[in-house]
Amino acid sequence: MLRSLYLATLISLQVALVAKVAPPVAEALRVDALAGLAPEAWLALLQLIATGLAVGGAALALVFPGVALSRHRRAGAMRFLGLPRWAVGMALCGIVLLGAAALGSTLAPMLPVELRAMVFHVARPAITGGLALTTAGVLCAELLRRSVAVRSTKPAIRHPGRIEVTYPPDLRTRELRSAAREMEGKPA
Repeated sequence: MLRSLYLATLISLQVALVAKVAPPVAEALRVDALAGLAPEAWLALLQLIATGLAVGGAALALVFPGVALSRHRRAGAMRFLGLPRWAVGMALCGIVLLGAAALGSTLAPMLPVELRAMVFHVARPAITGGLALTTAGVLCAELLRRSVAVRSTKPAIRHPGRIEVTYPPDLRTRELRSAAREMEGKPA
């Protein structure tokens, strides 16, 4: 159950990052990382490299929950077992705070005026705090994940003694009773 909640948290975090963080990051890149405005060619090249690094870093930061989700889907439940419980709890608490704040800001226009003002003042910082708490929880969980050995259901039983070869028949190490009787001419 906790694993499925964590996977749902990864999906929700990916959607929230795309909806809330991507537009300001895109605006900052558009304004701050203007390539080609340098007076000399080598400065323009350095500016272009810096812009490429900024775009690549922002893209990697925004897609991180999706990468973690794909790794969890591929590796199965054993990957989840290595996550620190406190980090998973932090991510779940953050997504609950984010969802409650988003719900409150959505329902705020239907509330009385006194409550509406309170909700509007609290909802935006709560959305930001929930997003930050969820992101921190997921990052801590994925970065501090430890390897967990695969547990087998029961240990393999090795039978001491000789290994009998049965196929191909001419290499058999022990004759079957029916084959021995046929060779003697008796019916099986």
